[in-house]
Amino acid sequence: MKKIIIALLSVFLMQNITFSAEIVEFDFPNAGWHQVVSPDGILSKKCFVPANQTSENYTEMLIFNKRTLKNKGITPIVILQKQLGKDRLNYMDIEPNYIVNDFDNAMVTWCSKSKNTCTVQRAFQGNEGIIIVTYRNRMPHYSQNMFGQWSNILSHVKLHNSSLNTGKNKIEL
Repeated sequence: MKKIIIALLSVFLMQNITFSAEIVEFDFPNAGWHQVVSPDGILSKKCFVPANQTSENYTEMLIFNKRTLKNKGITPIVILQKQLGKDRLNYMDIEPNYIVNDFDNAMVTWCSKSKNTCTVQRAFQGNEGIIIVTYRNRMPHYSQNMFGQWSNILSHVKLHNSSLNTGKNKIEL
């Protein structure tokens, strides 16, 4: 009897693991971006940097993260606001500027002149949680249109539809 219960529990656990994965589609702006370990050591984050950069010496990083929620009433904009609160602990001089201020799909930009860092963040609803996509630039050229380019790129990140073959990069979260 004990073996049957353990077998059933393992089947349910495996089903939860397989259903909890989110797959997003994304096109990198140019060739050479590769996956690296998250600088803060969080294994659930999928981090990418351009060619010849690592998680220790990057100037640009693209971070994909999924937040699975216990409370179903929390929207992506709330998660993004909580993330901004965490960012404010490390970058005291940021002033967030919302590009998209929608409950289910929010995007914000901010810069820290004291730490010479700029970020574009987007949060949107996934199947099993909320997906947060962050572009971080630690050597921004304020004269270039970084926010316009990366806001456009991040706005095209979407959930993977297995019935369509789009040819885009697929990232499992």
